[in-house]
Amino acid sequence: MVKRIDGEWVRAIREDGSEVNLALDRLLACDREGEGIDYRFLGWRTRARGYRTELRVLSVSEQAGRCSVRLPEWDPETEIDLPLVTLPEELRRPDAAGSCMANLASPSAAGLEIHSCRRTKVRDASREARRAHPDALAEGQVYRRRRDKEKLRLLDTEGPKASAWNGRRVVRVEAAKLLETRSDGQGLDYEYLGGGIVGLRRCSVPRAGR
Repeated sequence: MVKRIDGEWVRAIREDGSEVNLALDRLLACDREGEGIDYRFLGWRTRARGYRTELRVLSVSEQAGRCSVRLPEWDPETEIDLPLVTLPEELRRPDAAGSCMANLASPSAAGLEIHSCRRTKVRDASREARRAHPDALAEGQVYRRRRDKEKLRLLDTEGPKASAWNGRRVVRVEAAKLLETRSDGQGLDYEYLGGGIVGLRRCSVPRAGR
């Protein structure tokens, strides 16, 4: 169970009650069918105010004072009937999109308890679900060498060798070795443990010419 999200890492509680830190992108990594690679999503935990989630307006009837909406994250197929007063003025039209608070743990539409609807869309807090092993190096990534289980946190990735902290000192590691993968997409010599999302995004932003 997810307890809190701290940047690129997640504090979670195992079934036995013990706590563990997990990399956010590894938690969200999925295959082509949308199934989790390392972790399987089991469901939502009930919270007092619910979760902020995407809302799409399907139809509006001013005369009846009702509207029909859909919450794709809860069920992409189910149409939910609501009093029109639930929606702010800017969302009272077909095809409008925004967000709301809802009890996504509910098994039925009646228990969603939709409220606090806004035109503002959901913040992309879940980041992007990435592949099992990175195809580029970035500061902050953490790897574990398969032969001796040594952990390495990347510090500088410029050049053919990256510098990394192994818990005792700074070492140099061949970049190609860190990125090399097996047929199943996992790292050949190094297992990717997570991190480096911010660094990868920074690298992907084109720099303005001088």
